[in-house]
Amino acid sequence: MRNFDLNGTWRFSFHANMKMEETDPTAEQPADWMTVPGCFDCMPHQYCQRGCAFYSHTFTLEEDWTAAWLRIDGMGLRGSFFIDGRPLGSCALPYSAFELEIGRISAGEHRITALLDNNFDPDKMKLFKPFYDFYAFGGFYHGVSLRLSKETNPLDRIFVRTVDYRTGKLDLEFVFKHETPKKFKVILSINQELGKEYEITDGRLALERPDLPLWSPDSPAVHQLRAVIGTDVVTETFGIREIRTENERFVLNGKEIYLKGFNRHESAPVSGAATTHQQMLVDLQHLKSLHANFIRGCHYSQSQEFLELCDRMGILVWEESLGWGNPEEELKDPEFIRLQVEQTRLMVRNSFNHPSVIIFAFLNENHSYTDAGVEICRRLAETIRAEKSGRLVTFGSCWNLKDRALEYMDVLTFNTYPGWIQASYSDDPLDEIEPNQKKLLAHLREVHGRGKPILVSEMGCCGIYGQHDEAGAQWTEEFQAGYLAKVIDTVTSSPEIAGLTLWQFNDAKSYHRSGASIRCKPMSQNLAGVYDQYRRPKLAAQTVAEKFKNLK
Repeated sequence: MRNFDLNGTWRFSFHANMKMEETDPTAEQPADWMTVPGCFDCMPHQYCQRGCAFYSHTFTLEEDWTAAWLRIDGMGLRGSFFIDGRPLGSCALPYSAFELEIGRISAGEHRITALLDNNFDPDKMKLFKPFYDFYAFGGFYHGVSLRLSKETNPLDRIFVRTVDYRTGKLDLEFVFKHETPKKFKVILSINQELGKEYEITDGRLALERPDLPLWSPDSPAVHQLRAVIGTDVVTETFGIREIRTENERFVLNGKEIYLKGFNRHESAPVSGAATTHQQMLVDLQHLKSLHANFIRGCHYSQSQEFLELCDRMGILVWEESLGWGNPEEELKDPEFIRLQVEQTRLMVRNSFNHPSVIIFAFLNENHSYTDAGVEICRRLAETIRAEKSGRLVTFGSCWNLKDRALEYMDVLTFNTYPGWIQASYSDDPLDEIEPNQKKLLAHLREVHGRGKPILVSEMGCCGIYGQHDEAGAQWTEEFQAGYLAKVIDTVTSSPEIAGLTLWQFNDAKSYHRSGASIRCKPMSQNLAGVYDQYRRPKLAAQTVAEKFKNLK
């Protein structure tokens, strides 16, 4: 299919404190302008406001198309979409990339309109709650486009599975927009090769390509698959690699690998969640300079643009669907469950061919000690495994001594903040790190036995950029650097732990004027980054780089 870019400057208007259902798109006369992609609540006129935004954009097609889809590469928080006044559909999946079918579309001028609502609405917005510890941005995060075809049932995707990395054996699954034909012919080529025709049965093709280099962090070989069916061309990038666990370790292409990295929020001062390609590259170059090999995309689906960079730069990724600290009453809500399953399946399918993604996860810090928590975790794990993507499955658990859902995961995890969030009134904070870890490890092995790797999914503390104290007072750069040094030394000294993702890479916007105790988020920022929100390094960045450099 052909992509038609709709990004740029759109006509725009905003209605503070109004809901999407209270806005009539046919009556709008927008007088302002807004960039796509971009977060409207980062702009001066709507800064930190909640309400409903109206977008409008006119474009021209030079020819008729038999089939078309509108693609949204992530938005917040929910939206309704129209073409030439005709409704296309609505979506309430923040951060997810999704498509809405348009049908036939003629040559000439057309108008796309959209309503985006960034309100916290307990009835309409089930997946993003006011208590989440990161800011809920409104806008189009990573762009809008059309996908156009001359075919009535166009080829949509090709999922590439590594069957055996040692022989280059691949399984190609052809996915059409409608029902997959029983038999069809396709011309395939990989990289710069000449195309070769294949007859496909039941949508599957086995290939063996031992000549193609493997993907790994040290040698991130990315290949391009090109398929031609009729007038359509579909391209996919992929890497050949296998991730599994063995003897409580992560094994990539038959070799043990220790995961060392950070949690990272998609957040920047000017762009909000609509981080630019350059900002993504800046972050990944910083990550490489810290000698990290792993990033946890917290706490929502990652943009395809970001994952493509991770593919090419050799960064391993944990990707998870949206959720944070959800209590039992939400976890047993049928609509919440339906949306969780939908967004998690969509995440897996969108990111299927990214070799960098080795873990799929969900529902960070949900109440996984409850019956409802256990059931939804089990169901989401099954949702991921049903796609047969070859990834490991887990979630970030903070209910360390009473969690009941890790039983169904491939990786045992714990989020913990000894001496920071969980602190005594008498002990030095750093003295609490080692005893806390021993207690958690003993509990995990007692409950789950041996066999699964243990990954520290969150541990860290805050430090305010530019704040110094020779005695290392809390919230200073010195305190944070000393704390993370102790964390890394303690974690890596344990042979039972297979990896560590520090909290966190960069400071990120969080609660603004409500949502939690305001004292825990000065300047409405989560200040636990080793870089501040402008990506200026704190002392902790150098500390981590020195520790990670010597960690193989």
